[in-house]
Amino acid sequence: MGGSGGSGVLTVVIAHPVRVDHELCARVTRVLDEAGLRDRYAVEVSSPGPEPPLRITRHFLEAVGCQVKLTVEPGSVPEAGKSVSGTLIEATEESLTVESPAGVVVVPRDAVRRARMVKAECDDDGRSLT
Repeated sequence: MGGSGGSGVLTVVIAHPVRVDHELCARVTRVLDEAGLRDRYAVEVSSPGPEPPLRITRHFLEAVGCQVKLTVEPGSVPEAGKSVSGTLIEATEESLTVESPAGVVVVPRDAVRRARMVKAECDDDGRSLT
């Protein structure tokens, strides 16, 4: 469905370090309306949810200090099995370091099939609030 100009859909995903609620989405929608974007586009405003996916290096860097769950390529991380869960303590282009209940595990980035934050509330220093 397009806006009144029939130009398509503008999708806005809000990521916030504390919480995204309905009121924040409504405020963003009002700002987009005031900027005239709702005249040209159908606008969808949403959040990635309480356990957002981690896909790019920036996502992982922002998640350092938070609880994560990584699904890994079978056999790629012998000490991990199919997944690694724990606190992300370091993230680089090449690897992710997770402090898990079994100890510190280094996971090659190319072995990660899927990654997400778990209970994504972290303080401003990246430390998990849960």
